[in-house]
Amino acid sequence: MIKLIASDLDDTLLDQNAQLSAENKKAIAKALERGMIFTISTGRMFQAAAPFGRELGLAMEQPIICYNGALIRRLSGETLYEQPLSTEVSSVIADYGQRRGWTINAYFDDELYVSALNQDVEDYAARIRVDVTAVGDLVKFIQDGNKKLSKLMVIGEPDQTLGRIAELRPLVGENVQLVRSRPRFIEVTNANAHKGNALLWLARFLGLDAGDVMAIGDSNNDLTMIKVAGIGVAVANAPREIQDVADHIVAAHYDHGVAQAITEFAL
Repeated sequence: MIKLIASDLDDTLLDQNAQLSAENKKAIAKALERGMIFTISTGRMFQAAAPFGRELGLAMEQPIICYNGALIRRLSGETLYEQPLSTEVSSVIADYGQRRGWTINAYFDDELYVSALNQDVEDYAARIRVDVTAVGDLVKFIQDGNKKLSKLMVIGEPDQTLGRIAELRPLVGENVQLVRSRPRFIEVTNANAHKGNALLWLARFLGLDAGDVMAIGDSNNDLTMIKVAGIGVAVANAPREIQDVADHIVAAHYDHGVAQAITEFAL
């Protein structure tokens, strides 16, 4: 019996306009009425994810998973779990990318920082509705006060991202997660910070087992939680490698796939 439902946001729970559909909201409301717990599991910042939790009517004490599992925080703002990047690793990546003119987002204390503003950064910040601060030298910013970032994100063209992952891996070894979450995004987190670990931690925190959990996602950063959940679900717009590990495939995000998953496998 499913007791906890975890869903990714972008291209999973949210529609093509990055909104919650009435169908998905209705299915989630039914799950909550029956005593199930619903949570968000996203690569987004807390401040960019929490408004959707509030729109869904989740309780303020409800924890949500952010930064691909690097942070679990209640909607009230109380932090329960963190797996930040080390200052050293963040500095190495920022220095390497900055010297090559890469666009790199740095996430510290749930705020977004970049070396300089450009169209990619402005488009990204507008899409998730957050402010962004340009700090000039990103390495200096990270090292000042030995900041431990929740995440770094490299933005590039789709034909660049896999090559950049290959460049970064020898610099950091296995000390980080390097995940291509979208065609243009490389998300960099602590080696232990992924959605699978965070979801298992949250289940234990709530007194549940992995078998009590259903996870729904679409992308490479959802792979670990789809694997560890008792029921792993991929939406139809997920790439083949994600669909192949899922227990079930439902309709695409723009056709209310989350509502279908909840109705067929949880209610």
